[in-house]
Amino acid sequence: MGMAKRSYQQYCGIAAALDLLGERWTLLIVRDLLIGPKRFTDLLEGLPGVGTGLLSQRLRELEESGVIEKAALPPPAASTVYRLTPDGEGLRPAMLSLLRWGSRRLGEPDPEQRIDLESLALGFAAHFDPDAAHGVEGDYQLVVDGRPFGLRIANRHIDVRAETVERPRAVITTDTATLMAMNNQALTFGEALEKNQLTVSEEGAEAAWQLMRALAF
Repeated sequence: MGMAKRSYQQYCGIAAALDLLGERWTLLIVRDLLIGPKRFTDLLEGLPGVGTGLLSQRLRELEESGVIEKAALPPPAASTVYRLTPDGEGLRPAMLSLLRWGSRRLGEPDPEQRIDLESLALGFAAHFDPDAAHGVEGDYQLVVDGRPFGLRIANRHIDVRAETVERPRAVITTDTATLMAMNNQALTFGEALEKNQLTVSEEGAEAAWQLMRALAF
């Protein structure tokens, strides 16, 4: 027999959100699905320490609440994945704001802390300033240690996915350490370029600089 779900018993939107999202691991599951659909094993690998039973429970709660849903990948993958519903996608702006707020409290990582590349890519997008986004609309390719992430800017919003982009305005290639330093405001885009810690496709140089201004880098 499972434990009764806890509730703050308050008629308040924040309390209602916390009743669902305030349990341990739940927000991190949502964070990982912001990047794109994932199999159960992908989520388990990205959340060391969660355990299969607890992960199954959290996924079931999110699915029953309409935040996520199951979907089948087409052949040859033919796997079942979890993805955000339109209601779950509504959490994206709040999640990016929370990520940006929390990032200000990060120092140097402890040796035992896991550095997640997808979280860093989300952190990169979390710096987006819509008021500085004029002329920046379009798709961009970010490649970090060989892993591709697509950035899409449209209607004053930014979206980041673990994917390869067709016809990006610019391709930005770097490594995990550089991306982490930029996220922590310890390194600017210009400094990373000057130190050869980051490269930009030649035809996309101007677009990349526009993007970085919109990201305050």
